[in-house]
Amino acid sequence: MNESEISILIADDHEMVLEGLTSGLNTFPDLKVAGTARSTTDAVHQAKLLRPRVVLLDICMPGDGVFESAREIQSLGIGAKLILTSGFMADVFISQVLKLRMSGYILKGDSLQFLADAIRKVTGGETVFSRQIEERVVFDSQQHRFVARYESDLAMLTGRQLEVLRHLASGQSVKEIAKLMHLSQKSVDSHKYRIMNKLGIHDRVELSRFAIREGLMVP
Repeated sequence: MNESEISILIADDHEMVLEGLTSGLNTFPDLKVAGTARSTTDAVHQAKLLRPRVVLLDICMPGDGVFESAREIQSLGIGAKLILTSGFMADVFISQVLKLRMSGYILKGDSLQFLADAIRKVTGGETVFSRQIEERVVFDSQQHRFVARYESDLAMLTGRQLEVLRHLASGQSVKEIAKLMHLSQKSVDSHKYRIMNKLGIHDRVELSRFAIREGLMVP
């Protein structure tokens, strides 16, 4: 790979998205898709192997929660810039991105040109957001970092608990969630107990309504 090229790892479980982004980003002479991943586990493995400068992480993938995987990639010490990609916006995702000091949160409705420009900007040390997300963050000059304008009630949950909640709210069983997240059923049950206690919700239907209301998932 040419040293002047920005190497990119794309993690998304949709084949059409992977193919489309790979083909599209490779049309820019200074960008090069070094590899792809279809799960969070694979994303961490590929990041360690390929050492890309930028990693695009889809919010919804099999494996550990995306934010847990973001932490793992950061712990590799390869200096990769992490950008969250999603089909929708949620304040809780904004909070997690800022908490982990990720480099951006881009919506899939944005243009390929916007994404390409965002990739260039984050390699230069900038933090980049889609316009709708930018309206919900503010730069704190004292902390020298962006902070969320609005705090979601889900902010009290860990990244892994958010992922478990998303699966619970979509109607998946504890057994199904355990398989998807590579956890034991006992671990999922433990997360479920803690989630419901933290939120004060003890009904699956109400949990689903709450998750939709908070933007964690779309109806």
